[in-house]
Amino acid sequence: MKKRSSFLICLMVFMCIFASPENSFAQLSSNPRARINNPLGFSPLVLHFGRGAGYLAILTGAAYFINKKNKEIEDKRLSLYLESGTMWSYEYPNTLIPETNLGVNYKVLKWLSYGADMGIYHPRDEFNQSTGLSMLRIFQRFYFRDTDKFRLWFESGVGVVYFTKIFPVATDRTDKFGTNWNGVVKYGAAAEYNINPSLSVLLGVRHLHFSNADIRGRFRNPSSDSHGIFLGVNYNPRRSYKALQNEE
Repeated sequence: MKKRSSFLICLMVFMCIFASPENSFAQLSSNPRARINNPLGFSPLVLHFGRGAGYLAILTGAAYFINKKNKEIEDKRLSLYLESGTMWSYEYPNTLIPETNLGVNYKVLKWLSYGADMGIYHPRDEFNQSTGLSMLRIFQRFYFRDTDKFRLWFESGVGVVYFTKIFPVATDRTDKFGTNWNGVVKYGAAAEYNINPSLSVLLGVRHLHFSNADIRGRFRNPSSDSHGIFLGVNYNPRRSYKALQNEE
C-alpha cells in the first residue's frame, strides 16, 4: 500500500512538471538566460490552467478511488491555518509582495488533502502601490512524509484576486498595464512540525503568479512572478479533542 501511494505521488509531481507545452523548453534553449527566471523549464500559468491542471485532477481523483477501501479514516482531519510571508519578483521592477493567508485544509488520504484560503497581498515597488484580496483560492497538498510530529508537503493552487489599484502598472521599461481583477497561482513546499497534538508551526517556500489570462488582450496582461518564504501556524481541532479524550 505504501509503495503504491509513493509511486502515485511521484507520478503526479512528474506529470505536473512535464505536462506543459514543449515550447517552454524551446524558449529556454534559445534563451539560456531565461533559466534564471524559469529553472524548471515550465510556465507557471500553463502548469495550472493548461494540461498540467487536467492531469493533476485526473491523477488525484484516480488515486483517491484506488485507495478508497484502504484509506485511513483518522487522516480525514480538518485543520485551520494562518500564514504570512514575503515574495520577491525576479523581474523588473522587482516587486516586493508581502502576503497573509487564512484557510482550511482537509485530508482525504494520508498523503493527499484539499483546501481553500483567503489571502491579502501588498505589492510594492517604484511604480506599484496596491492591495489585493483573494476571496477563494483552492489547492491540493501532497504529503511526502506524514508522522505525528512532522509533515513535509508540496502544494499547488489557483484562485481569483481583486486589487484596489491596477496591478501591475506600466513602468519606464514597458507601457503594458494590468487590471484590477487577476488570477493568482501558487505552488511551493513546506515543512510542518507539531509543538503539541493540535498545534503545529510551518516554514515553506512558494512561487506566486498574477495575471488575467488576457481577458482584455495581451497588452493588458503584463503579469507578475515572484518567489519567497512564509511562516505559519496550523490548528487541528480533532487532534485537540482526541488529546482531551486520552487524558480523561
